[in-house]
Amino acid sequence: MVVVLTKFPVKPEHARAYAEHLKEAVSRFTMEEQPGFRQMRLMAATNMPDNGEGKIFVIETVWEDMESFAAYTQSDAFKKSHESTPPHDWFAGRPSVETYETIE
Repeated sequence: MVVVLTKFPVKPEHARAYAEHLKEAVSRFTMEEQPGFRQMRLMAATNMPDNGEGKIFVIETVWEDMESFAAYTQSDAFKKSHESTPPHDWFAGRPSVETYETIE
């Protein structure tokens, strides 16, 4: 299995709107139809106590293998899912992508 973590640093004043954007975006695109897709989770970092520096939002997807994930990144579904992105000024930095293979 392959786990992909896509991380988005979001400015504090846009955190609530970004959370709503993610929930709405996920409801429009049916990832479960993608070959090799296993699951998705949306997460927001909790800063305890709140440091005022914003939040890191993470989209975690699990894939059968790296080939399935790579094929998705070349698909029309991937392109469509990235068409309606929030304004750039919502972000505190550039998104990052980390991929991990599970150890079995």
